[in-house]
Amino acid sequence: MKNASIRLIMILALVVSAGIIITQTYWVRRAYTLQQTEFNFNVNKALSKVAQEVMILKEVQVPNYSPVEKITDDYYVVQINVFVEEEVLRHFLEKAFAKQNLVTDFQFGLYDCMSEKVNYQALVQVAGGDKKPSRLVAFPNIKRENYYFGVYFPNRQQLLASQMSIWFVSSAVLICVIAFLGYLLFIILKQKRLSEVQKNFVNNMTHELKTPLASIQMSASVLQDEDIINKPQRLRSYADIILKESTQLAAQVERVLQMAQSDRGKMLLQKETLIWQDILQTVKDSFENLVESKNGSIVLMMPAEPVLFYGDRLHLTNVIRNLLDNAIKYCDKTPLIEVRLSEQNAKVTITVLDNGIGIAKKYHKHLFKKFYRVPTGNVHNVKGFGLGLNYVLSITKLHFGNVSFTSDLAKGTIFTLSFISQNTK
Repeated sequence: MKNASIRLIMILALVVSAGIIITQTYWVRRAYTLQQTEFNFNVNKALSKVAQEVMILKEVQVPNYSPVEKITDDYYVVQINVFVEEEVLRHFLEKAFAKQNLVTDFQFGLYDCMSEKVNYQALVQVAGGDKKPSRLVAFPNIKRENYYFGVYFPNRQQLLASQMSIWFVSSAVLICVIAFLGYLLFIILKQKRLSEVQKNFVNNMTHELKTPLASIQMSASVLQDEDIINKPQRLRSYADIILKESTQLAAQVERVLQMAQSDRGKMLLQKETLIWQDILQTVKDSFENLVESKNGSIVLMMPAEPVLFYGDRLHLTNVIRNLLDNAIKYCDKTPLIEVRLSEQNAKVTITVLDNGIGIAKKYHKHLFKKFYRVPTGNVHNVKGFGLGLNYVLSITKLHFGNVSFTSDLAKGTIFTLSFISQNTK
């Protein structure tokens, strides 16, 4: 599938997911508003019924207007114009609330217009209602010209929340489904990326192996000529080509096998006490002819005192070789490479500086990924599998070290390896 099609699918998926979430949010809020309206309606109906029954009991004329007034969402006052006993009022309230299915704790009190204060107040905890015990709160005095009683619902929010539990559950399920689909999309994209990486690796490996194989085949065909034995210089030249190219093939195969072992956690280190100066000098000597052929130079800056380390000589040598190899390969001018070795505060630091083409910042976070190569279009002038820096990172971590780098386009790259010094145990 093309990248443009995948981006379109991702955009559509995001739009659909956002639309579903917005729609669900709208309906949840609407349902909550309806629950509030229903609660307010039921409370008004119940309190109006209570006021009517109290007035009939006390032989007071029932007014034509509604005696119920909502002060806040959870506090209501009811004008009754007559004193009513606490037990009588409690009975009427419990009966009316049960009829309207208002199964929640409530607090009530009577305002005495003669003393201008709340005459009594009581808390009614409904069996089977709110699980958390409610706390008695002081009623505010709202001065009126006659008697009224107030009703406060301390757990109104909990009641509404319990009534909307199905909405909350459905919203949670919907979010889980969207998250799962997002995870599936992530897995699909990851698999696609791995497929592209695998494809690029196979293409690069084919390109890397075909060149030495072609040289070996060509040299072998020349050596089949019976007259070649009479030309020892030419015979030696083609033998050297076969040796060089077969060594290169073996190195490439060994590198792939080492990375496979590293993935399986089977890479065994043959540790010994070694001297960093010896490793750096050996690697420099192996690249000396190649760099001089490009009129370049490799400069070593090392302390006079030996810097000891306990590690695998072969793998650490390959780490430095990879860094120098990259410094030479990714240089479009005369290569000038500087390798610095220092030991300070129980830490060994190896720094490799080059004047190569550099690496754009947008590729920095991918640099140590296996099989990753900085895009160069369809140009294959630089050989490699995208394993070198991943190998550097893996070996450094196996020696309990760290790798860092800085790089800018056309300004070169600086790699820094850090290890604990004097690690001879």
